[in-house]
Amino acid sequence: MKKAILILLAALALSACSTEEAVVKDQTKVIRPLDLKKAAQAAFIEGSVFELKGQLTDAIKRYTEAYSLDPQPGISYTLAKNYFKINKLGSALGYSKLSVEGDHRNVEYLLLLGSIYDASHFPDSSDVVYRAVLALDSTNITAYFNLAQISEAKRPSEALALYKKVVDIIGPEWTVLVHIVDLNERLGNIDATISTVEELLKLNPTDLNLQKVLIDSYIKTKKFDKAILLIDESLASFPDDLNLVEFKGIALVQKGEMKQALGEYMKLVKDKSIPFENKIRVGLSYLSAAEKDSSNLLLAKSVFEQINKDTTDWQVKSYLGEIAIRRNDEAAAIKYFEEATQLAEWNPDVWVRMGGLLFDSRKYKDVIRFMDQAVQKFPNNFPINLIYGLALSQNNDHEKAKEILKRALNLNPKDVNALGALGYTLNQLQQDEEALIVLNKALQYDPNNLQVLSVTALIHETNKNYSLSDSLYAHALKIDSANVLILNNLAYSWADRGIKLQDALKMAKKAIETEPKNSSYLDTIGWIYYKLGDYKKAKESIEEAVKMELENATLVDHLGDVYFKMGDKKKAMSNWKKAFELDGTKLEIKIKIEKGEL
Repeated sequence: MKKAILILLAALALSACSTEEAVVKDQTKVIRPLDLKKAAQAAFIEGSVFELKGQLTDAIKRYTEAYSLDPQPGISYTLAKNYFKINKLGSALGYSKLSVEGDHRNVEYLLLLGSIYDASHFPDSSDVVYRAVLALDSTNITAYFNLAQISEAKRPSEALALYKKVVDIIGPEWTVLVHIVDLNERLGNIDATISTVEELLKLNPTDLNLQKVLIDSYIKTKKFDKAILLIDESLASFPDDLNLVEFKGIALVQKGEMKQALGEYMKLVKDKSIPFENKIRVGLSYLSAAEKDSSNLLLAKSVFEQINKDTTDWQVKSYLGEIAIRRNDEAAAIKYFEEATQLAEWNPDVWVRMGGLLFDSRKYKDVIRFMDQAVQKFPNNFPINLIYGLALSQNNDHEKAKEILKRALNLNPKDVNALGALGYTLNQLQQDEEALIVLNKALQYDPNNLQVLSVTALIHETNKNYSLSDSLYAHALKIDSANVLILNNLAYSWADRGIKLQDALKMAKKAIETEPKNSSYLDTIGWIYYKLGDYKKAKESIEEAVKMELENATLVDHLGDVYFKMGDKKKAMSNWKKAFELDGTKLEIKIKIEKGEL
């Protein structure tokens, strides 16, 4: 009804501006000023009807026709307003300027021009316009508010004064007060805001919006006890206000009372009206707090488990998986990440996280099965190809590993991890010349990379370039004297050569202390014991290593040697035959089988 009245008023305004019809003195049809006015009025009314229907393109056509017949500022204002609605800022600005040129004292015209300048990112121009409005109407809150907004970035003190002027005119209003609080915080004047709001609450103690501003300010100034006291008072009057519940949770968290805060936050998490993102934010706050205090990890778990009851969102599964990893609950972590990948097959990050988790758990066959699917979905994803290649290499499928790792390097040619892994793989394929080219390239990018130094030293050692391999190991130990990989590899090298066996034993023990379930490290210390003639200890360590890697030809061969020295030739032969079945390239094993002895 209101819009219809406005149309009528507009029509009357156009009619009022008409001149008297001139007298027709002959039969020739002449378009007179009054005819133009009437035609403009008719076109304007048609445009208004289209505008009411939301048919803005048709409305603009009629308004343009009206303006061409009678270029009044009211019509150019209407055109500007409609162009603004459809985000055609150039046309909106042009017509808006025309309306102001036609009537520079019309506040409505000026406010529209200011808004268009704002949207066009011309803050200096909008600033001039809003000040012109205030010169005409010193109580115009729209001009004050908009002027304050564009002043915030460069003139925060002036913006603060303008927002306060709005409050003086209309009283405390939530949006304005939020801006005041934010500006005071930037200017370091939060205490001033607190005292102002406290005074306002004395005049109107039941105003919930004011209470919330004050609570927020108390929290920001770390006056948590005052905040909690006011929250409890407010909750007595507004027990169902979830915003107050959230404030209380925030205040308790800031105080470090995480368990008490959880009780408040759980009210939010269980409430179906609370947006999913807000619930996630609660869980993340506890997950973040667990970085400093691991006891918060269980609280984070409780939050995400509650959220998980009402959703199948993959993010929740991922967070629960992360929590399980931190709690060393490998089985739960794998379960949650598997669910996450099923729910978000499109997300490569979830596949990467799952593959990395399985790899860290040394479940290389599971990694291969899982990443084989992932690489089909994301063939050009570098982390997926890298994890897949690493797992293939660890599972002794070196030909396939070589193919995948080369693909990874095509995607990221300077990645040292991929270069190191390819170098190791090429070494296992006895392609040492190519391996050294790759590894030397890796060392150009990262000369202190211990993994690459270790593999490079290993290749030189295999080729009996012991002076070079020993110098590389020595360089690596200067970088990190406690690195168990380097300690193990150097210890094995010395044991294999039968030198410095006591020193080798000390290094191997350090490696085992750090990683007691590492099959390579167990084999190394077992081999040192073998060289020292302590066959019982050698058997214990190497048998444990073989249990972990049943298909590792080197470990099985070593166990055969130990059995032979212990006088059990039958078991020795059995292990040698199995080792040769696993790796037919090891001719030294074939010789032992044929001779029946070492």
